[in-house]
Amino acid sequence: MSDKPRTPTDRPFHLAEGPLDSAQRSLADALRTSFRILKFAMIVLVFSYFASGMFTVEQNKQALVLRFGQVVGDVRNPGVQWAFPPPIDQVIEIPVRQANTLTIESHWLNLSDDEKNIPFAKVTRGPNRGLHPVRDGALLTGDRGLVHIKWRVTYRIEDLKKYVANVSDEDYTVVRSSNVEAIITKSLERAAIDVVGGYTTEDATRKRLNELREELKRRVNGELEALGTGIRVETIEIPMSTPPLQTKLAFDQVIRAENQKKTSIREAEQRATDTLNRAAGAAHAKLIEQLDNHVQAVRSGNDAEARQLVVEINRILEFEASGTAGSMIRAAKGYFTSVVQGMRADAEQYHTLVDEWRDRKDLLVTRTWQEAKQRVLAVPGITKMYRPPGAEFRIRIGPDPRQRELRERREYLGETHSADLSQLDPSAPVEHKFPEGPIE
Repeated sequence: MSDKPRTPTDRPFHLAEGPLDSAQRSLADALRTSFRILKFAMIVLVFSYFASGMFTVEQNKQALVLRFGQVVGDVRNPGVQWAFPPPIDQVIEIPVRQANTLTIESHWLNLSDDEKNIPFAKVTRGPNRGLHPVRDGALLTGDRGLVHIKWRVTYRIEDLKKYVANVSDEDYTVVRSSNVEAIITKSLERAAIDVVGGYTTEDATRKRLNELREELKRRVNGELEALGTGIRVETIEIPMSTPPLQTKLAFDQVIRAENQKKTSIREAEQRATDTLNRAAGAAHAKLIEQLDNHVQAVRSGNDAEARQLVVEINRILEFEASGTAGSMIRAAKGYFTSVVQGMRADAEQYHTLVDEWRDRKDLLVTRTWQEAKQRVLAVPGITKMYRPPGAEFRIRIGPDPRQRELRERREYLGETHSADLSQLDPSAPVEHKFPEGPIE
């Protein structure tokens, strides 16, 4: 053992001067080891304390860190993050990508329990049962009507900092807080009053619902952004919209009449298009346009333009029109061509026969008669009969049906006489006598 005296720092306690016995040395070593263990434990505890600040943000969430109640740093995105452990920092995780749905019935009818248990289409109210201004919600339309609308809003948190600072409740983890629903409800109610006032009852119940929803969503998001809520409305749906039940029957009848009118108009337009296509084909649109222009030119007294339009109309009919008009025009042109050619052929034959008549009259008559007889007898279906020379030839024909009809008509009118009736025997055969000679 060294004889060098120990300083106070070399031993935990100031011992009395003099040599140490074995008990004192053991005590000193034990105290020295305990201090080392305590120092290591303190280091481990401090390290564990700071390591406990590690946390993981899930994929559908974002996080904010509050240090002594104040927001510090940026929004923490999904992944492993770190903050001082409590009570220094507090971590808030909110599912910002989660879509939340809110149903608003501020402008909807107050239905009784019995009415809620049946389909809404079967709910009726007589004219003597009016609307209650407190219980029944409604909106005034631009045509001085009323509509009842039920809204369904889908929203989510877009800016977590603004939401935590201005909107969220004390329990930050609650997304569907009363503050959020109250803000969205009031904003939609105010916007709906302005927006629906610019639509008619028909527009707000069935005709322009998409346009109404988009405009209302734009108004609500604008107000939420101006308030710094950090909330954004994704969709606004209208699951139910109706005029007052007291007038719904008459309103539906008007809608059905308008739908029937539109259907009739479409059918008439389709029939008109089909008729025009059958009449003039694809050129009917151009033809109608030129006809309208011709009418305008005639009314304005522009004769030169009217004549030019007539030429254009004739050109369209002759070269562009198809369908019935085109077929008739082409058939007429073909008939005209055949008639002209036939007339020319007849004229040429006439001049030829005139010259032959002057030179050989008897021969022309005989030849012409033979040619005519041959043409007639060559026609299929003609019966040829020959009478022996010197014999009488008779043909018996049955009763004439026209005589029977004439007799019955006169009897019905009371205009016949007994003398006439004896001469109108419908059962008597009719005989025709022919002179002698062959009959062909």
